[in-house]
Amino acid sequence: MELVERRVEVQVPLAPSRRDWTGLLSELASQLNDGRVYDRDLPALARAQEPVLEGYRRRAHLTGAEPGSSTSAVAVSSRPALQSARLKARARAVGDGLEVF
Repeated sequence: MELVERRVEVQVPLAPSRRDWTGLLSELASQLNDGRVYDRDLPALARAQEPVLEGYRRRAHLTGAEPGSSTSAVAVSSRPALQSARLKARARAVGDGLEVF
C-alpha cells in the first residue's frame, strides 16, 4: 500500500460584504415578485427575515439612522404633494397588512 498526499482546492463562498446586501436583497425581492420562490419556502423565509428586521430596527434606533430622520425627509417635507403621495402609499401598505418601517 502506498500513501499519496495531494492538494485539493475547494472553492468556498465568501460571506457577503456590506456592499453586497443591497443587491442581494433586491434580487430576493425580484425573485419573490416573479414567483421564482416556491410557496413552500415562504414560511422559512419569513422566519429568517424576522431577526434581520429586528436587528435593523435596533441598530437604526440606536444610531438615529431610522428612515425619515435623514436629510431626504427634510427635502420631502418641502414638497407637500410628494409627501402626501408617500403617506397614502404607506397607509395602503399598512391596510394591506404589509409592514412599513
